[in-house]
Amino acid sequence: MLLTTDPELFTVQESKMMGIWPPSDIVSHGLLPYIKRLRVDKVSILEVGVHKGENAIQMLSNDERERIGMIYGIFYGDKNIKEILQKNTANESRFSMDVPNEDFDVVIINSECKNLTGKMEKYYNKVKSNGIFCGNNHDKKHVKEALVDFRRRCKIGTPILVSNGSFFWYKR
Repeated sequence: MLLTTDPELFTVQESKMMGIWPPSDIVSHGLLPYIKRLRVDKVSILEVGVHKGENAIQMLSNDERERIGMIYGIFYGDKNIKEILQKNTANESRFSMDVPNEDFDVVIINSECKNLTGKMEKYYNKVKSNGIFCGNNHDKKHVKEALVDFRRRCKIGTPILVSNGSFFWYKR
């Protein structure tokens, strides 16, 4: 039952009902094929700036062979969005906001995070060797600027790859 007409406040179920699922700007559209090719038994993913859980839900629902072990989310947002995130992920056993202190096969940085360059710097070291560092909205000016600044500061020369609007590279 829709309580709002603002799509930003729709749950995944409501978005599906309204025919606006999945959103076009989530990382899973471009990165899922690359994530599935990682040479690990169960892929661990950290999503920094998880919003309503749409990216995690889309990835897990398209993970037929269950290559993804867990997706951990770090939330940045307001109380209303967090409630939607909790509703969206309530029945998803492979999603948790209890982030362990470990490294991950994939780290996703949401382009809407405040201080995007700072978030990239903070979480880049959480990517395992040969893992993927990625984010969405490569076509947006602030994302490109943050990438240039971050990669220059950290002396990263690995080429940036782009797939369906998402940027990524393999960490060496």
